[in-house]
Amino acid sequence: MGKKDILLKSYLEDARRYADLWNGGVFCGRQMVKAEELEIISPVFSKAGGDIALEKTCDLVMRQDGGGQRFTMLVVENQETVDYGMPVRVMLEEALEYSRQLGRIMRENERRDKECREKELGSFYQDVGERLYKVKKNDRIFPVATLVVYWGKKEWQGAKSLHDILDFGHKAALGTDDMKKLVPEYPLHFLDLARFKHYEYFQTELRPLLELYGKRNDKKEFAKYLKEDEMIGRMDDESWYVLSQLTNSVQLKKLMKSKKEKKNGGKTMCKAIDDMIKDAKEEGRIEGNIEGRIRGKAEDIFALLEELGVIPEDVKERIMEQKDMSILNNWLKMAAKADNMDMFVSRM
Repeated sequence: MGKKDILLKSYLEDARRYADLWNGGVFCGRQMVKAEELEIISPVFSKAGGDIALEKTCDLVMRQDGGGQRFTMLVVENQETVDYGMPVRVMLEEALEYSRQLGRIMRENERRDKECREKELGSFYQDVGERLYKVKKNDRIFPVATLVVYWGKKEWQGAKSLHDILDFGHKAALGTDDMKKLVPEYPLHFLDLARFKHYEYFQTELRPLLELYGKRNDKKEFAKYLKEDEMIGRMDDESWYVLSQLTNSVQLKKLMKSKKEKKNGGKTMCKAIDDMIKDAKEEGRIEGNIEGRIRGKAEDIFALLEELGVIPEDVKERIMEQKDMSILNNWLKMAAKADNMDMFVSRM
């Protein structure tokens, strides 16, 4: 996500927003995560020892302190594009953190065992298993949970659990269900903003921000929400800035400018929103013409490629999603000169 990713990390470092993201996105509005109990910690999970050296960096990690007696590690991963191996990626990150916690316990146990022996107090360990693996029967590690927040345009099409990317064989094959029972499913905790609708679950400025983000592709609904919804009053300047960068909305940037002018005695917010609605209608007409030209150019490319053979689905999708007319023009020229489909795809 580049700049957007950095922006979201900074924005969600606010413990109120972080707690609200979990409570609204995972717990259906129940206040399970307490902002006052959260502490931001290093997002780097690593393991080193012998010939092994692994390191994974998450987007954001906070630790919830349950009265000093127990902790929960809450990880957020922001995604704008689909990662089809997401379950394995999350598993590895969480496993590295569990390994780190165990390593800390093992080092502390070794230190205490050495201290007991030096003082001739006997062994710190109670049995052979404890001594061999340096983990005592009553030792405990803290849970780790990851929330994947998907900011993409289309609904998430990737795996949402480990089973989604495992090949158990044909569904009708003997023993397939039994094999599935052997392997933990490892489901992801998911907030898919392309299909999420229950904005009432959120209590902070995340609610209007996420709701406006969900309307980003419908300028009329976007402007209507700005004009009518009372939740807009909860948006602070940082939220407006984040939203303007996430949506790259010209209208929203104008609105932000008008907010600043209002403080200095400039035009009012209502007038700015009226301007946005008017601009939205005009831009809709302009964009309709542009989209028609783009669609026509894509169809011209398809017509040439069909003479070369069957067009791969991923190539079709890439052409249909391309909105830059100069790139489409280049692809049209390539399609006209290509001797075969492979030549076109490689040059593309």
